[in-house]
Amino acid sequence: MSEEKIENLERVIRIGQKYCQRSDRLAQRYVIQHIKPACSEVLEDIQIRHRLCEDTKNVIHYTNIDVLVSMLQEPSEDDGQEAELRTYDSVHLNDPDEGRYLDCNIDWMKQYGWLSKSLPRSHAYITSFIIPDSKNAEREMSDNLVFWRTYGKEGEGCSLSLRIPMCRLGKVLYGADEAKCTGRILRPVVDLLNSLISNIQSQFIKDELANIVWSFLERIRYLYKSEAYDYERECRLVIPGSEAKADRICFEYKIHNHLPSIRHYYKDEDLKLSCIFGSGSSITLGPCVPSFKNMRHCLNMLINKEKMDPYIKKSKISYRKS
Repeated sequence: MSEEKIENLERVIRIGQKYCQRSDRLAQRYVIQHIKPACSEVLEDIQIRHRLCEDTKNVIHYTNIDVLVSMLQEPSEDDGQEAELRTYDSVHLNDPDEGRYLDCNIDWMKQYGWLSKSLPRSHAYITSFIIPDSKNAEREMSDNLVFWRTYGKEGEGCSLSLRIPMCRLGKVLYGADEAKCTGRILRPVVDLLNSLISNIQSQFIKDELANIVWSFLERIRYLYKSEAYDYERECRLVIPGSEAKADRICFEYKIHNHLPSIRHYYKDEDLKLSCIFGSGSSITLGPCVPSFKNMRHCLNMLINKEKMDPYIKKSKISYRKS
């Protein structure tokens, strides 16, 4: 952690004491113009930990073939919008610890009443990808039996090797040690904000300061998981619900286990098919997909119709679904 950044934040907080004692209006302006940027500089050390390697070009996404066909066939809207890879809401994720693993390992935040009792945390829109292992060519992540069985519909699905802007992706960190390391970087920020809040009467200003912490955590709290999942080498595109634009949210109604279910998903400009299926992208059909030649022919027709350029291939793994 940069000591210079902490010293700068200390200076900004010290000056802020004066503004916060004068008026709420001056305090709010100072928080937005000075305190928030100074906090962001410190918290940038956490964001750096989630960056992907510079040599990462493509990432992998496993899905069902019907989902792929649905995307390719999705009719263009009257306004010319293209079909996109969907970013689904976190409400329906299978892992009950999703979004809570970080909190559980930095439980010292409960000591700060102004923080723990403040803004409610929202859901998020998430798309998950697998980071290729460039150092081990034998571990081909786009054709991996574990992933076929877990995420590729028991080998009847497909994997997509896609071009996603790396600046939009965050690497998932695994295990309690990683979460606690983030907590150690975060704590000086919370401590310094706490020293300011102790002299503030306005609940509005307290919420403004708490929002600096929560808005940052909303962007990273889905990037921490138990070390039991570290084999996944996952990265994610995460859009906090609080930052989602209402006109980009869509809804999907399904019957699941004889019960009605509504999921919502987000349409992100960076996930347009014409962008992610650019040069160097590919589609791998699972080892249990029947009639490979016909399937490839149909997919090629859909792809050529949309003027995209992924290479279609078949899994090299010998596997029979039980």
